[in-house]
Amino acid sequence: MQSTSQVKVEIAGVTMYGDRTTGWGIIDLLDWGDGADSRGDEDLIPGVDGLFPPDAPLVNGLRFTVVGEYVTTSPQQATAGRDWLRSLSKLDPLPVRVLEGARWDALRFARVDGRVHTEIDHALGGRRVSFEIPIRTADPRKYGPLRPIEIDAVAQTSGGLRFPIVEGALDFATEGLTAFPGVFKIENPGTAEFYPERFAIRGPLAGFTITSEQATVEYDGSLGSGDVLVLTPYAGGRATLNGADVSHNLIRADWVAVQPGETRGYLFTPSDPQPGAKLTVEYPEGAWW
Repeated sequence: MQSTSQVKVEIAGVTMYGDRTTGWGIIDLLDWGDGADSRGDEDLIPGVDGLFPPDAPLVNGLRFTVVGEYVTTSPQQATAGRDWLRSLSKLDPLPVRVLEGARWDALRFARVDGRVHTEIDHALGGRRVSFEIPIRTADPRKYGPLRPIEIDAVAQTSGGLRFPIVEGALDFATEGLTAFPGVFKIENPGTAEFYPERFAIRGPLAGFTITSEQATVEYDGSLGSGDVLVLTPYAGGRATLNGADVSHNLIRADWVAVQPGETRGYLFTPSDPQPGAKLTVEYPEGAWW
């Protein structure tokens, strides 16, 4: 980068500044402004000395390096800072946000790419730690922070139907329909598409569908009281129930991306929901290239 004076990086809750000479400071963000690596299909052609021609480029993800210094008031603080830097390689994912201009960009599924390089400067009395943190993220897009939507799966009545408004969603019930159809919407103010990060469904209920226009995610299986089913769009759609893979119960898994500038509506229809059942949706505030 040409200048880091207006840049901040937050890693695992620690903020590093581009205009600091003490504390956590940034010297450079190597390759931050570059695009993601791409390659062609590398599968060997059976019985032939060659490769399949690439149908489309494969994106490896974005890689960049945070180069900085931690200037402290004591050697003990420097040692503690070095130990913290070394511990970052164990975090999966690694929470990373970068501030450029007026917007924080939150990276998704970031990890340390290799090892964190650290060196204590003993010429400064052991009070300064130089470091390089190589980071890779699974997607070249930059995302806003995750936001949750929570919807009770049971309609509540008190002298008639109740219509509670929750963050980003409208809970509703209609006479003659299922016990609780729930509608919610997700907005993408960014410049790149994204998928809802995860759907978490808590029982008890006997199954459900989540529809958006012509796309449907349908799960055919019961959830007991306290059971939590987590759905993610990755690898073609995965379902885990209390940590166990139950993807075989996904009858349909039509995942639809929320396009740039789009507000997409969803309908959650549970089957025989009981008190305590609910849906929680997590999605980024936006995605930008």
